[in-house]
Amino acid sequence: MKSFSQVLCLLWVVILTQSCSDSDISPQDEIRAYIDSGVKAAESRNTDALAELMHGDYSDQKSYNKKQLTGLLRGYFFRHKNIHLFTKIDAIELLTENEAIVRMHVAMAGSAISDVDALSSLRARIYRFELQLTRQDEWLLRHAFWEPASMNNLK
Repeated sequence: MKSFSQVLCLLWVVILTQSCSDSDISPQDEIRAYIDSGVKAAESRNTDALAELMHGDYSDQKSYNKKQLTGLLRGYFFRHKNIHLFTKIDAIELLTENEAIVRMHVAMAGSAISDVDALSSLRARIYRFELQLTRQDEWLLRHAFWEPASMNNLK
């Protein structure tokens, strides 16, 4: 259950953000900003902000809905006082103007992660995510899939 909670935390970190609505910004840049905001929210353990980044019909591979995942995140944040994330976006695929798939890797540790080379000394957990985003005024996480990954995926 501990690693599942870590995965959920990573998921929220990746999702939490405020989407930009400025028409001069590309959808890919909006999504990158969304992910950056999500990382900041997760590192600050802000469950409410992460929940706002999820679609009302959120689901994932474990059949969790938005309310269930938010509860799991609260528990994870209670048990882990220090959360530091390192992300690598592998691909942003726009399916339509309002639908996107993001493939990324996320490393999570209890200490700051300065770069990829620091990961091995931190005992960081690494996961591969595939996030399905939908835009309704702002980008929201609709579905998530994740699995363990290795350091090789971040280089």
